[in-house]
Amino acid sequence: MATKISAAADLSNPGNASRAAAIYALAMLTVIYSLNFLDRTVITILIDPIKHDYHLSDKAMGFISGFGFVIFYSILAAPVARWADRGNRRSIITWGLVIWSAMTALAGIAQNALQLTLSRFGVGIGEAAGTAPSSSMISDLFPGTQRSTAMAVYQLGPVFGGSLGAFIGGEVNHHYGWHHAFLAAGIPGLLVALIFRLSVKEPSRGASEAKRADTRQQGFWETLRFMLGQKCYMILLLGFCFTTFTQFGFGTWSPSFLGRIHGLNTAQIGIYVGVVRLVAGLLGTLIGGFLSDWAGRHDVRWRIYVSAICSILACPGVFLFALSHSLTWCIVGFTIVSAASPVHVGPIVAVSHSVVKVGMRAFATSIIYLISELLGLGLGPFLIGVFNDHYIHRLGVAVNRYSVSSAAITTLIGGLLFIVAAQWLVRDMARTFEE
Repeated sequence: MATKISAAADLSNPGNASRAAAIYALAMLTVIYSLNFLDRTVITILIDPIKHDYHLSDKAMGFISGFGFVIFYSILAAPVARWADRGNRRSIITWGLVIWSAMTALAGIAQNALQLTLSRFGVGIGEAAGTAPSSSMISDLFPGTQRSTAMAVYQLGPVFGGSLGAFIGGEVNHHYGWHHAFLAAGIPGLLVALIFRLSVKEPSRGASEAKRADTRQQGFWETLRFMLGQKCYMILLLGFCFTTFTQFGFGTWSPSFLGRIHGLNTAQIGIYVGVVRLVAGLLGTLIGGFLSDWAGRHDVRWRIYVSAICSILACPGVFLFALSHSLTWCIVGFTIVSAASPVHVGPIVAVSHSVVKVGMRAFATSIIYLISELLGLGLGPFLIGVFNDHYIHRLGVAVNRYSVSSAAITTLIGGLLFIVAAQWLVRDMARTFEE
């Protein structure tokens, strides 16, 4: 049954776009996603310098780095995704890139914490136009049998962007100060926006489906009712919230952890974090996406199982990073987390597109990112900061070990929920194409 459904939903070639054009579009979208994460995460290397200059608490820095971004992202993500399900996604992505790049650069001239927070609001506004439209475009460029791999390539954006953020933030801050780091992170996006707008074409909706797909955009309540009825989608969404807490809570505070616990300066932190995220993240994301597609040809549930296994494997990596007294073993733990924790994102988004209708894809993606980032990116860094501030006098610098360790529990819960979601995948794929 699983094989028949998988075959019915797939094609051997990427729709009506030439393979070269599809690959080029994917490459450009990945570059844009890299800039998305560069602008989003460069602040994680700069937490302690900003905190020192503006005399802020960990709770305040958790708010600025997390909720400061998420607030407007949350407000706009779903409406922009609904627009992307009927409008020109290329133009939406272009303008989003312009806005978030300009706002990142403006952070470089912020004179106080309020101005810095407002610039983070602006980054969230721009990035609301990034991931959902991009994921929708990719699903129209690549068929189901290739979609997890294509999404995994797209998910190299956070790997490259996170690494660049570490390098740029660490090195530029060390030599020129954190204001210049924001300027260096934001300006390149304006040039990339122009190149993308002039060189990438908007793909036809539903072009990659073997069956004649219903490409119309359903009404809001009809869309919501359908998605709520897809148990696989809803459980994936819940699992994604927990794994996102690990990605962003752990990811935001791990650079500061290396400075506070192991005494590294920002340049050293940038090298360690940048190299590990680049190498381990690159290998983990690509191999995970490939394995999801390869194993999914035999049983579609393995498109989820691979992500579940990797999310669970990140759990001991977090504990090793947080509790080890050796810098070497700490970096080994960081490597495990960097390789395993990003694997699920591409395959899970790809699977979500198989259990919703074509005209719902951007909206379905936006809901996954909206809720998971509200809880993960918003609450993750903030709650860790609150914990640090509350227990610092009782535990001293060791408080950082305990707060970061919380990410081990959330990634374990997320992986287990992915396993549960896989049990409903075959039923929900059938329902998507039958109704």
